[in-house]
Amino acid sequence: MTVKQVCVIGAGVSGLVSAKTFLEEGYEVTVFEKRQGLGGVWERSRAYPGLSSQNPRDTYAFSDYPMPASYPEWPSGEQICAYLESYAQYFGVAEKIQFGVKVTKVERKSGNTPGWMVSVSFQEDGKEIRKQNYEFDFVIVCNGLCDIPYIPNLPGMEEFIAAGGQVIHTNNFNDGSVIEGKRVVVVGFGKSATDLANLAATKAKECTLVFRQALWKVPNFFLGLFNIKYIFLTRFAETWMPYHKLQGWEKWLHSFGKPLVWVFWRLNETILRLQFPLDACGMVPKQPINKLIGCSIGLAPQGFFEHVRAGKIRAVKTKINKFFASGVELDNGEQVHADIVVFGTGFLQNIPFLEEKYYRHVFDEQGTIHLYRHLIHPQVPQMGFVGYNYTFCAQLSAEIGARWLSEYVKGNMALPSQQEMLEDVTAELEWRKKDRPYAFVSGACLIPFTFHYIDELIQDMGLSTCRKPANLLGELMMPADPSAYKNLRQELQAKQHSSLNDSAIAANIEVSTVS
Repeated sequence: MTVKQVCVIGAGVSGLVSAKTFLEEGYEVTVFEKRQGLGGVWERSRAYPGLSSQNPRDTYAFSDYPMPASYPEWPSGEQICAYLESYAQYFGVAEKIQFGVKVTKVERKSGNTPGWMVSVSFQEDGKEIRKQNYEFDFVIVCNGLCDIPYIPNLPGMEEFIAAGGQVIHTNNFNDGSVIEGKRVVVVGFGKSATDLANLAATKAKECTLVFRQALWKVPNFFLGLFNIKYIFLTRFAETWMPYHKLQGWEKWLHSFGKPLVWVFWRLNETILRLQFPLDACGMVPKQPINKLIGCSIGLAPQGFFEHVRAGKIRAVKTKINKFFASGVELDNGEQVHADIVVFGTGFLQNIPFLEEKYYRHVFDEQGTIHLYRHLIHPQVPQMGFVGYNYTFCAQLSAEIGARWLSEYVKGNMALPSQQEMLEDVTAELEWRKKDRPYAFVSGACLIPFTFHYIDELIQDMGLSTCRKPANLLGELMMPADPSAYKNLRQELQAKQHSSLNDSAIAANIEVSTVS
């Protein structure tokens, strides 16, 4: 099938870079975005006060479009949104986006016609104003893993709201004034929950943080000296975690070198316990850091543990059992009076618009995502999924994924058979369930294996994973550098040109036989 018309669903990081990649390859691209602005998780209406990147600036950029040097080391949510808007304008993506357009159904064209029928709803102020159907040759799903906020359905919630209480998810918290002078309960221990508890410590009358288990947090600077990017965002750091496909010295490290691995992680834990300090706060995680390191690990908000020690954040390790008219009752029986309850309880992973037949290929009954290379499903034709994984460098992994997908559409990669791809997906998921249960997240969490994942995509495209051959030590020890991948398209074109030349030469060689 010849692909011309490409639909991209979502204008977040993954949608923008997918649209840019396919546009520069000559495809006609349409982007549908249900919100009124681009950016996905960084879209302005979703940004809560104090939101910032967990990545240092230079590790959270696209390869060919660095963030402004004027940005701080950890850019704010507003700055990242501005960067993405600038990126979309510069590469001609902005004009391809239709805002306020919700995709309601994606189903195969009738008969044996390849491609997809995409049904959309044009909305204004949350109300549908008209519907329309479009036909596309290829669809790229970029609605993301952080699109549907999850709030547990607890008894008594309606009574609490009817009495004047507020229940909100961190995804919809964008005005810090609503908690000023209020009694606030924050639920969770992830990035957004601890960020908002930290904010409430300075603005609210009272702040109670309710969490089921403490998770490892890391500082911006280890020991106040070493930027986190030199500790966790390097190839060297990644090798201390056993990947399911061990190569090179990793085989030795995770066999004969296991005592060294144990010492490496215990040293990191000791530093964290002393620097924050976790023991004094009663927040030492039960599981070792090498078991918990994954999508739950994140930067500790500045001053968070100090607020806990000072009592400005009252941390309670339990769960909410139910609501009552003026607050919540905890599982330990304690009643906490509250005006606002903020849930930082994550997101549901779903593609509600995808035809049921194909949805069941992508999601199993447990909600686990089944995608080869986290980009395609061999039984879902003419469709790709970008952004369906979590890595330490979301921008870069989405960009490499989009490039991989364009090579897939052009037929430039020799991929395994359909059965082999399905077996590969199953084997990887089984490994994650067994060895990485605390970092599973529907099978989509690749942290900390960012480099391993990107290397697999690069190898599939037939390119070298060594991006800095003149500085091999630097490539091993230095932080992730997106600019090292900026010439991938040119490398692929040169490879294709070389292949065509070789074919032409071979076709013109005169073959003589000796009788």
